[in-house]
Amino acid sequence: MPLIDPPAHSRHTPHNSNQEHLQTLGIQDRIALVVTSAIGTMYAVYFFATFMAGWMIWQTHFAGHPFDPYPFAFLLFLGNIVQLLLMPLIMVGQNIQSRHASIRAEEEFRTTLSSYHDITHILNHLDAQDTEMLRQTKLLQELLSSKKN
Repeated sequence: MPLIDPPAHSRHTPHNSNQEHLQTLGIQDRIALVVTSAIGTMYAVYFFATFMAGWMIWQTHFAGHPFDPYPFAFLLFLGNIVQLLLMPLIMVGQNIQSRHASIRAEEEFRTTLSSYHDITHILNHLDAQDTEMLRQTKLLQELLSSKKN
């Protein structure tokens, strides 16, 4: 039973899904990714915490006539504006990152499936070789036993 190699065109050739994803991004998508990546770091948390603490200390201790006294209504207003601007932008960036993850997962699936088919083909080929070797071994044993008689 001769085994035929699968046609070369049916095999999956892995490619760089990162490049594929980057080629689909427009300038707005790239801006959203940069902002999402920057805001999603601990440095952003440190910046906002330092800014808020600095604002509160400045308004309570160093400003002679504070324009935003406790309970810091203007600071809360600024915080709300930042949240309103960044929430949709972060959601867009997360959608783009999700698309990238989907492209990567699809590429990994195709590569794994191709490897599976190749491994199956190799195992079938090895099984056929084992069967043939056993058949030939049996023939040799029969020849040797017939010569002894």
